[in-house]
Amino acid sequence: MDCFHFLQGGFWNFTPNWFDWFSLLVAILSIFGGYWIATRIYSKEKCDKENEEKELLASEVNLFKNSLTQLSISVKNQIQSLKEYTERKDFKLKFNQGVNADFLHFINVKYLYKDKGVENQKEIAQINKLLSSLFTLNDFRFSLRDELRTYIKKYNFHEDKFYSYRKLLYTKYFELCNLRGIDFKFENGIKKWKLRDDDLFMIRYTEKRLEAFQDNEVITENGLKDRAKLIEKFILPLIHISADYIPEDYNAIEINDIANEVNSAHSDMEYVTQTHFQAVNSYLDILEDINSKVSEYMQ
Repeated sequence: MDCFHFLQGGFWNFTPNWFDWFSLLVAILSIFGGYWIATRIYSKEKCDKENEEKELLASEVNLFKNSLTQLSISVKNQIQSLKEYTERKDFKLKFNQGVNADFLHFINVKYLYKDKGVENQKEIAQINKLLSSLFTLNDFRFSLRDELRTYIKKYNFHEDKFYSYRKLLYTKYFELCNLRGIDFKFENGIKKWKLRDDDLFMIRYTEKRLEAFQDNEVITENGLKDRAKLIEKFILPLIHISADYIPEDYNAIEINDIANEVNSAHSDMEYVTQTHFQAVNSYLDILEDINSKVSEYMQ
């Protein structure tokens, strides 16, 4: 029992020496030191990440703006080409390969929003409208080319039929004269067929043909001058003339059929041309709208 009391009293009366206090201090300092180092590392990594994010944001925005600058140049050139094409109304349209939005595949659009500030609704709406317009350029080149290709194909198809007017002025007319003429006569040094006095269809046909050749608004020494004038002053009158001798005159039926084909072909040519240039104007509107939105964003 005495031994127990000795040990118990010695235990509760234990006093730490200097080494114990030093060990405790070192432990405390190690904890705070580790925390401080961890905090410093975290702060540095956070700062580095923020700087990296800022650099990436600036890089994405600059890439986007540089791409828009190049696109704007191409769009303006294409607009000019389309305007010149609508004035000439020929089949020669220049295509600018730079009119595309392929660069959007390499842009992270979230940085565009962050650059403007996601809380800035007006700026965000502006970017949304710009991107929406840019995405319409995905198939712009192919669509425009296809529009021109389709127009040329349709126009040439109807134009081939329109060229039947040459039969009415030359081959078919000469064929009928050889078939129905009774003799030749000379007028102003030119040999012409002489027709029967009662062959009113051929007489009226001949008169209308002669008027066409004498009308400089229709035909000149260089050939056909104005297709619309040919329709107005020769083809339509010939349709009415030949109609007066249908059905008794088989040749009048032939001429009426050819003349109607020429007239219909001309109308179809006018229609496909009108439709085509309406489509071209739509492409112009798209490009001008995009150019306007690009300029607004770049300000």
